[in-house]
Amino acid sequence: MKKFRDKENQGANTYLYFICIVAACGGLLFGYDAVVVSGTNSQVVEQFSFSNAQLGFYVSCVLWGCAIGSAIAGPVSDSYGRKKTLMIAAVLIFISASWSGLAINQMHLILARLVGGLGIGAATMVCPLYISEVSPEKYRGRMVTLFQLTITIGIVLCVFANWGIFNFAESNINSKSISPFIKWFAIEQNWRAMFMAEAIPGVLFLVCAFFIPESPRWLVNKNRGDEAEVVLTKINGVLRAKEIRNEIENALITETNVSFTDLFRNRLRRPLLLAVLVCILSEACGVSVIFYYGPQIFESAGFDLGGSLGGFASIAIVNLIATLFALAFIDFIGRRKLLGIGVIGAFFAHITIGFLFMKGVTGWPIVVAINMFVAFFACAIGPVKFVIVSEIFPNKVRGKAIALATVCIWVTSALVAQIFPIIEASTSEGTIYFFFAIELILLFVVVKFLMPETKGRTIEDIERSWLKH
Repeated sequence: MKKFRDKENQGANTYLYFICIVAACGGLLFGYDAVVVSGTNSQVVEQFSFSNAQLGFYVSCVLWGCAIGSAIAGPVSDSYGRKKTLMIAAVLIFISASWSGLAINQMHLILARLVGGLGIGAATMVCPLYISEVSPEKYRGRMVTLFQLTITIGIVLCVFANWGIFNFAESNINSKSISPFIKWFAIEQNWRAMFMAEAIPGVLFLVCAFFIPESPRWLVNKNRGDEAEVVLTKINGVLRAKEIRNEIENALITETNVSFTDLFRNRLRRPLLLAVLVCILSEACGVSVIFYYGPQIFESAGFDLGGSLGGFASIAIVNLIATLFALAFIDFIGRRKLLGIGVIGAFFAHITIGFLFMKGVTGWPIVVAINMFVAFFACAIGPVKFVIVSEIFPNKVRGKAIALATVCIWVTSALVAQIFPIIEASTSEGTIYFFFAIELILLFVVVKFLMPETKGRTIEDIERSWLKH
């Protein structure tokens, strides 16, 4: 009997990892799209003669699209399912990548980026939601952190794709054996190839999404309990699947009168406030600046374009390694303690960056200091915000609530990306990082006084604790 249970658990864990990895690959597209623009900024600004304000809008327009996509994805995923919404997101990202690569003018490029934003926003809202709904409480933090891991993998892929395309263009600039189209597309205006390359992971994500099941909690909510139990059995085994189904059904009974407007009433006001503050403050700490303007920051620190792309590659690698740390320890250390450690480390990293710029230090010390910030963000701040937001809301309102929280992420990111070139042109660069450090103090206060520990607790148990409070 014990051997049977071990075999059943092994199969369930394999199935769980499969569906969570596939769903998390929406993060790969997010990561790729988040930094693909950073490799194109210098060329696009030169080609289209963008002012600082226009550059800010070019970078931030995709983020405004993400905010809209996140807002729409909430009710869409509640009505039509998490799986279908993921597939729609993949299609939008593919269209955006292809259109951006072939854009004939500024307007086409910006519209294409907006379409991509809709897809990225939907993916970042639904991916952690889906993973949290299929994962047992023992593994939920680790599984949702897979989403952050795939974001970092997407960033690494994009950085090296941008670097490879740039080097190909540099080495073939005078070649006479290359076709006119390739010369235009991948050499003279190689930013087009950088955008178009995103279509490949977009297609792969769409294909893989066909093979994952619908969320069992969504199925129960739609009175399709038997279908939900089939999925739960594959993930948890027969006996535990029945228990979880009963827990979900009982929780839904108590949620009969829960609506979106209840988020703003007493019993759910605290989790909403927590989610909004964590999302805004986590995103306003400077990570958008690092990933959207990284090469330009390194250029201001004394690197040429090729060297800045190389320095940016170090950020992508550190980001990936630090996220592996979060994947290993988030269910052991806990969300609250891990986030506190990350905030303190990121605070001192920003102080260091600020002083280096103010003292006129250039070159690799700047790269090391920025990598220090990225490491603390990736091992704590980045993954924990997605995990905590995916855990703390009731089943019937979770889609809408996470959509609202995700909108806060994207609006904050868009505002930071929009105003950074303007602030950079009007003040010393070091001052900006001191502002980011002050903002992290506010995030630490939220962690200290508002955030509960959720590790090892079922979603239904967390929900009951809010309702009792």
